[in-house]
This record gives sequence, structure tokens and C-alpha cells, in this order.
Amino acid sequence: MKILVVHRQKSLLKGIKWVLRERDPYIRFFESGLDGLLAARMTHYDMVICGTDLPVITGFEMARALRMNSRNPDIPLVMLADEIDHKVERLGHALGVSGLLMISEISRSLAALVEEALNRIKHEDKLALVQGLSMN
Repeated sequence: MKILVVHRQKSLLKGIKWVLRERDPYIRFFESGLDGLLAARMTHYDMVICGTDLPVITGFEMARALRMNSRNPDIPLVMLADEIDHKVERLGHALGVSGLLMISEISRSLAALVEEALNRIKHEDKLALVQGLSMN
């Protein structure tokens, strides 16, 4: 499993690796939204985990750019925030974010969000395959 993590606090990387250790992830880490966006445009990832408040471009700007112009337009995207208010929820929903998570809840909720997002992708892939076979 290939995961792109973009957050201004490198210390979160250790916690994310620990939570996802059973999936044996390959994780690429960047601190700036622009660096993360460039990486996502050049390489396929299975999932992106990013903060909302990133240097250079915000996590929301990065999500918008990923959805509009990258190798990963349908990628599961989990956003991390210090606090989640109505505005953050609306922006996340509008951008098709798979999940919003407060940083304080990473150890408790991240693994479940990742599992749910990846299961959704597998289901969509199977549905597309079945639809393709029925058209032939």
C-alpha cells in the first residue's frame, strides 16, 4: 500500500506509521502542500493523508488540484485538522474527501477510515468490472 502523507508536523508521521503498521505501508512524506501535490501528480498513490493547514498551499487547495488534474483524481483522501468545524466539513464534502479526522484522534480512528476508503475503492472497481463484462 502506497500512501502520501503531507503535513507540517513531521512528528505525526511516526503515529501514522504505527497505526497503519499491519498494512505494511510504503509512506512518502512531505511538509508542504505544493511538494505533496507535485508528488501526487507524478506518482500513483493508494491514499493521501494531508493536513488542512499546510505551508505554501493549503490542504484544501491541494485536494482541489488532485481532483482536477493529477494521476490520482479518485484517490481516497483523508484530511487531518486541529479542529473540525462546519466550514471544514463543508469544504471536505465539496472536495470529495473520504474522511476528516482531528489530529488528536489519529490513533483511534485512522485505521478504520483507511479500511473504509479502501473497501469503497475495491467495491467500485468490482462494480466497474461487472458493468464492463455485462456490456460485452
